[in-house]
Parts: sequence; structure tokens; C-alpha cells
Amino acid sequence: MAKARYGQKQQNPIFRWVYLVLFAFCAIWLTTSIIAQKSPTEVLSSFFSVIPNPGIKNHEKQLAEKDSIIADLEKQLAAFQGQGKYKRGMIIVDSETMNLRSEPSLVSNVVMRIPANSEVEVMFYDTKTYYLNGKAGKWCKIRYAGTEGWAWGNFIEEF
Repeated sequence: MAKARYGQKQQNPIFRWVYLVLFAFCAIWLTTSIIAQKSPTEVLSSFFSVIPNPGIKNHEKQLAEKDSIIADLEKQLAAFQGQGKYKRGMIIVDSETMNLRSEPSLVSNVVMRIPANSEVEVMFYDTKTYYLNGKAGKWCKIRYAGTEGWAWGNFIEEF
């Protein structure tokens, strides 16, 4: 390559392409903003909002799950507001008794055994859904004979 003399610019084809690409990008960007009748920043933000972001889907899923929990709690609260007492239910099991547990878990301590077809007070249901023998259900906080504990909600029929 020959040395550039004073007053002459050295010709480099790479810079020509870079300048050309930048000029073309700016021209397209500004032309698009004029056609769309939006500011150039709005055009850029709308372009980048179209690009898919896998993280957003995960957040949307978590938000939907939390919204369903909140909706469940609001329904339970609405059911109990103004009543002054709890709903009534009956224990429906195939055996003679059902276990009343200290926590909503099959491995927690059994507080007492409730006879089948007994009437109980239904205080509230747990917000989490569990599976027992392949069937979805929720644990239920109940009161029987003055004792509070947890029972499998699928075995309680409210009335």
C-alpha cells in the first residue's frame, strides 16, 4: 500500500462498506418512522418488542400460576365472609374411619380418627394441588369435636 500524502485520504474498502451499511440503516430507520408516523425511538422499541424472549414466557407462566392461587383465595374468602361460621361437610370414605392429621401431609402425625359419615366444619382448603392414587385434590383444614386438623379434601362432601 502506498503512503498517503498530505491532504490525501487513504482509501480502505472496509470503511466504505461500514459507512454504507450505517447510512443504509439510518435511512431505512428514518424512512420507516416517517411512513409509520411514529418517532424513531418508537420504531426501534416496536421492532425489539417483536423479538421473542424465552424468559418472558417463563415469567408469564409463573404469573398465571400466582394469579390462579390469588383467585382461589379470593373465592375462599368470599365464601367465608359474612357467614360468621364455617361450612359444613360430611366425611365420605370407604373405610370405617378417616385420619385427622396435624399437617397437610400423609407422613404427619394422626391427631384422631374420624368415623365415616361424620359431620365436620370445613375451615379452608390448602392452595396447593396434590395427587393421591392418581387423583388431584387438596388438603382441607377441618374441625371435628373441637379438634382441628387436616384431612384429604376429596373425602369431604360439603353441604
